[in-house]
Amino acid sequence: MEIDRKTLKALAADTRLDILKSLGKRRKTPSELSKELNLAPSTIIEHLNKLEEADLIKKEETGHKWIYYSLTKKGLSLVKPKVPTQFIIVLSLCFIVLFAGCLYYVNYISGYERPSTLTTPFTEKTQIPEEIEVPEKIVPTISEGNLRNITNTTNTTP
Repeated sequence: MEIDRKTLKALAADTRLDILKSLGKRRKTPSELSKELNLAPSTIIEHLNKLEEADLIKKEETGHKWIYYSLTKKGLSLVKPKVPTQFIIVLSLCFIVLFAGCLYYVNYISGYERPSTLTTPFTEKTQIPEEIEVPEKIVPTISEGNLRNITNTTNTTP
């Protein structure tokens, strides 16, 4: 099915989409659609004319005073597609999971192991000494005299 400019313009209004959905159930008269959608009959007829111009619905004259509107093949394919979209989505997800499972199984069978740690090219060249000496000037040592001064300043009351 080819979607042209007229079809896109006809599908641009929510009311027209509601009319298409309603006609997807069965053929109806403009007065039935008017009551169902709570719109004026003149408004419904205006929307029906736009849908008819886009070849989404057709007018059926029965020879009586009533005129029925029903979906064309083009309109029916929009309202009720042959293959439901949800089915296609679920089927494609199943194929993705199956493919991922097959890859995992092939890696498992071949004995391929993932590296346990992340390595970089610089790791091999850079050697880190096991013990690092820290100069005493940076880390002060606490002697008994220093400890007395600290405790005396904290214990004094104002």
